[in-house]
Amino acid sequence: MKKLVYILFVIVTLFAALLAMAGFASGYIHPEGQEWIAFPGLILLPVLVVNLIIGLIWWIMDGRWGWLSAFVLLLNLGFIFSMFQFHVKLDTKKQTDRDIKIITYNVDNFHSGGINTFGEIIDWVNKERPDIVCFQECPGNYFMPEDSLSKTFSFLPYFCSTAEVSSTSGLAVFSRYPILSYEPIIYPGSNNKSMKVTLDIQGDTVQLFTNHLQTTSVNSIKPRLYQAKESMNSQEGTEAAFQLAFQMKKNFVLRAMQADFVRQLIDNSTGDIIVCGDFNDTPASYVYNHIKGNLTDGFRDSGSGFGYTFRELKRIFRIDYIFYSGSFEGLRYDSPNLPWSDHKPVVCMIRKKIL
Repeated sequence: MKKLVYILFVIVTLFAALLAMAGFASGYIHPEGQEWIAFPGLILLPVLVVNLIIGLIWWIMDGRWGWLSAFVLLLNLGFIFSMFQFHVKLDTKKQTDRDIKIITYNVDNFHSGGINTFGEIIDWVNKERPDIVCFQECPGNYFMPEDSLSKTFSFLPYFCSTAEVSSTSGLAVFSRYPILSYEPIIYPGSNNKSMKVTLDIQGDTVQLFTNHLQTTSVNSIKPRLYQAKESMNSQEGTEAAFQLAFQMKKNFVLRAMQADFVRQLIDNSTGDIIVCGDFNDTPASYVYNHIKGNLTDGFRDSGSGFGYTFRELKRIFRIDYIFYSGSFEGLRYDSPNLPWSDHKPVVCMIRKKIL
């Protein structure tokens, strides 16, 4: 009996380790034509927790297979540091002219649970006094005319949005710095968008890329899953699960293609770079790694604690980011758990380096 348990535990160890290795590989393999590789990356965090527990059990027992669990944890150290950080927060109350405070926030069309959250979000931003604000899922003219929306923050006189090219919820940027130009980007076959904004920050040209990449479609299918669970209809639940899986496969590819386009824009840009937004993908993904490239992840630079930004699905997913080029250094990173959207905002203070 002991031998059978031992063999079964070895099999579980191997399976968990293979999942962790596949999760690592998902960050570097384009999902087109091999969409399956993206799924292990999506669940990499709980998979690594399982590997940690298995490794501890092996070391307590005899250590014979513990090395395998240790190996996959070390292999995914980059992902772990993209989810957990421990930095001492600096006092940024005394800002210098080189400091830039950025907020990126998927505002969920200023509605959460059927309640209008516009006033609460605007009040919070006013208290934060940022230099740049990037909203995703910002409602179109049906909610508030663009000329009125542009006057939302008196301390941020410059404004641009994707409203002129799309009436659906899109992107909006408010800035203390002059906006020299902006280019809305609409992706074929998708309601999602990006926008390239050229800013003049104290004489330096900075390219800002704000993004809301292809959604996962989880929210659209969740009601069907919940209904099947409540009615205990196993067939309906199975069909909904398959529908979700096939839709996610399609969206993995769409999101990766959008990431390819954003990366191309970044590579063709000169000067300082800031990239932010809702990527709808984790730090284990091709999307994250491809867009980030040689940019700095603000959370890894100056964040602290557990870095999740999506407030649903057990709060284990980090999908909202602020990246920047090497000409900046991170001073502080926060992601307060505000109740006015299914996303948390990301607040990052960066400083222009003196070269």
